[in-house]
Formats: sequence, C-alpha cells, structure tokens
Amino acid sequence: MVELRPPDASADPHGLLTADPPPVAIEHSAWMNLWPSILPGHRAVVAAYTLPVVAATADMDQRDGASLLPLLADSTGPGGAALDLALAYGLGARHGTDRVAALDALLALAAAGQLDATATGHHLGQLVAEQLVKLSRALEPLRDAALAGAPLTVWRLIAAALPALLAAPRTPRGLPDLLSLAAETATTTGVHTDVPGLADVAARSASSRLVTEARRLHRALHPA
Repeated sequence: MVELRPPDASADPHGLLTADPPPVAIEHSAWMNLWPSILPGHRAVVAAYTLPVVAATADMDQRDGASLLPLLADSTGPGGAALDLALAYGLGARHGTDRVAALDALLALAAAGQLDATATGHHLGQLVAEQLVKLSRALEPLRDAALAGAPLTVWRLIAAALPALLAAPRTPRGLPDLLSLAAETATTTGVHTDVPGLADVAARSASSRLVTEARRLHRALHPA
C-alpha cells in the first residue's frame, strides 16, 4: 500500500498545494464590467466574451447584463458581429435599465460613426423571427433613438430587420408599430431603401393595421 504523505511545507511556502479549491459553481459574471478597461482596444474580444450575459437579459429575462454596452461603446477597435448581436439583444432586454444601456451604446456608436446599423438590424430581425427576442420591447429604445436625433440610424436598422419580420411564420407582436416608426423615419430622412417582402404585405386585401402600416411605409418609399 502506498502511504500518502502531506506535502513538504518548504516546497510549498504559499500553501498552494493545500489550499481549498473554490466552489464548482463559482460565479464570475460580476467581473464582466472590468473587461472593457482591461482590454480597451479589443472591443470585439470583450463583446464576444460577454455576449452570453447580454443575451440573457432578453432570452432569459435576467437583469443588468447590458450595463457594459456603454463601456464597450467607449472602447476602441472594431466591434464585429459580437457587438452587433449584443446590441440587438440589449434592445430587446426584459428590464428597462438594460434597454436604456443598449440605447446609450447605440447612440454613442452612431455618433462616432462606429455603428453597423444594418448588421444590428439584421440580427434583431432574426432573433425576433426565431422568438428569442420580443419585438415589443425593442420599440421603446428605437423610438427614443429617433427622437434623440438619430432617425437615419433607426431607419437603417429597421429596414434591415423588416425582411425577416415580414417573413416570420407568426407575425411578431409590435410589428405594426415598427412599420409606423419605419415610415416616420424614412419620411424624415428621405432615404428610400428597398425592403424585401414589404410590397407583398402592402398588396394584401385585408384591412388590418399590419397591412395599413405596410402600405404607409410602401408609399413613403415609393412616392407617386
């Protein structure tokens, strides 16, 4: 039988070999707000690392996960797909404080010319169509962004989101309101962007609000 002896204290002066291990389920998510200051020039890396926590504010209704988005906006370096996706999740967060954080980040990035509104809108449309994010939650920050002086950013974002939303098997709650906001921002900016699927919805014979707002947007994009 092999006799187990305690480690020689002189060979382990700091007690590393005898220290109690941390709990298996130890939680490190509270440290995530430190990452932008640790890697301020690597926005994409931080966005990718923290994306699960940000996503949980929308698809799991958790709180405060989007608080680091304004910190990411203040960082440097390209954000890439991780940042675009994080913003889309943040806009659809369950709690108002997280949506405000996403709004602040969106406005800061747009003002700096560093926001890919089209990519963020594409992700938002896909997430809503797949029922991972609720569109009704994203309406408020998008409307606030337009009122804050970024109607072109909002229009580009919505225009990229609409194809997936219009083609969704189930009409997302809040889609007529989004179409209304799209018509307002498109009219304000005068930017005419093609939206695949819009003409088909506008041509329906029904008189629902969805069809009414689709026709309104279609007229704004194709004035007589």
